[in-house]
Amino acid sequence: MATTGGATTRSWRWYGAAALASAVFPAVFVQATLRAHWYVEHPMIVPGDDSPGIAANAGNLLALPIFAVAAIACLMFPLLWGIAAFRTRKDAAVKGLPVFSTVLQGVALLVALPVATTLPYSWADVATLVAAVLIALWASSRDRSGRRTGLGSP
Repeated sequence: MATTGGATTRSWRWYGAAALASAVFPAVFVQATLRAHWYVEHPMIVPGDDSPGIAANAGNLLALPIFAVAAIACLMFPLLWGIAAFRTRKDAAVKGLPVFSTVLQGVALLVALPVATTLPYSWADVATLVAAVLIALWASSRDRSGRRTGLGSP
């Protein structure tokens, strides 16, 4: 009736790694927010246009609050993975939390990838976003495969 401690140790470490890796999502949106804010504060004046640069920065004006809200919303990913890691470490049931977190990160990846490609270090941001989702997939699949093979069960 005793569970194997090795499977639990591996799970909470993978969940902790997923929590650290998923911190890249809010970081990307914070970078995008700062970049959009800079363009709003330093408008580009279009020659031949009598506007004070507002027309050229309309996209940044709209993107600024959207990126800020996305940065705050993406703080949920490290939080969910952290909860899963602590609950697993204390031998509490995690149920579908890793799968739920992975699905949310996958959906956020669809929005975060185009944003990351517009940042100055686009390929580094894109690579870290993809790596974060792959770590999340690995952590959630290890949990499910462990249940299928009977690891950790009496």
